[in-house]
Amino acid sequence: METVALLVIAVDHPSLDGALDAFLDELRAETRGAGRRALSGRSPSPELVERLAAGRTMRLGVLAGRRLVAVASVDNDGAVALAVARDHRRRGVAKELMEVVTTRATAIGYPPLHRYTAPSVRLAG
Repeated sequence: METVALLVIAVDHPSLDGALDAFLDELRAETRGAGRRALSGRSPSPELVERLAAGRTMRLGVLAGRRLVAVASVDNDGAVALAVARDHRRRGVAKELMEVVTTRATAIGYPPLHRYTAPSVRLAG
């Protein structure tokens, strides 16, 4: 398999015109499956997708070649919403993106970051 360099970039950058919409459409099109395989690749909730689409937040994305494969959005309260394209999940993309998001948010004075969780999701523990 060919290795493609990943680049973190502001998703609102003019060079990415239309890339965010295409990424969000890809997330919306995912079907929810059943069984163990589906659990490891859970589809994003509609609430998460809409949070990623919301403007007036700090939004960073990961480019693989010319394709946007992950997006993180941080609102003014420090809630982070993050999604990765299905074919790039479980490769450390989210971890790398969160490192950049955390560094950037701290540098510009955001409050402590916390994970956004859709109202219908219950966290274990």
